[in-house]
Amino acid sequence: MDAAFPFPWFEPLLARLREHLAAEPFPRDAAHDLGHILRVARLAHRLAGEEGADADVCVAGALLHDLVYRPKNHPESPLTAQLAADLVPRWCQATAGLEARAGAIAAAVASHSWSGGGTPASLKAAVVQDADRLEALGAVGVARVFATGASFGAALWHPEDPWAEGRPLDDKAWSLDHFERKLLKLEADMKTRSGRNLAADRQRTMLAYLQALRSELGTGASPL
Repeated sequence: MDAAFPFPWFEPLLARLREHLAAEPFPRDAAHDLGHILRVARLAHRLAGEEGADADVCVAGALLHDLVYRPKNHPESPLTAQLAADLVPRWCQATAGLEARAGAIAAAVASHSWSGGGTPASLKAAVVQDADRLEALGAVGVARVFATGASFGAALWHPEDPWAEGRPLDDKAWSLDHFERKLLKLEADMKTRSGRNLAADRQRTMLAYLQALRSELGTGASPL
């Protein structure tokens, strides 16, 4: 058993999840792979402990939050949180120790997504949402944004106007635009105190990266 997750249901659920990921119809990009899922689970476990939330629900919700995957430029991408939540009760009923928590886990999965516009209705759901959003910040977040963009053919940044000073933001064409379009808004939207504290640290890391990039590109002082 992974020492980070002292739950008897964890290894059976993880084994089933590995099989599920291997059989999916859409190949996952590097930002939404098993590594991402496990990092979100570790963050959820930490936040649950600090916030006094049900750790079983939070960690299981994190493991299952990306149960359904669609590429970010797929028309069903904003629906994946609800599609995953619809599957969660069946997964929980088949996992000893999670049967009674199926409803809470499904609710946490349903409300975690930024693109789906979900609003957590419980502390457990807030922990899962914060954990997933923390993964989009900091050094890991920088790596993930460019991995996601590369998966659907987005360039790193606009060659003549990388900071969108004279054009509309378009993060489907230019990965760098995603920082302003979404990522820099995440810290203010954290739902838990622990999430806000971690987000502040990760935001500083991300802003330092953007400052360094602006310097290397020779485009003046960062307005961020």
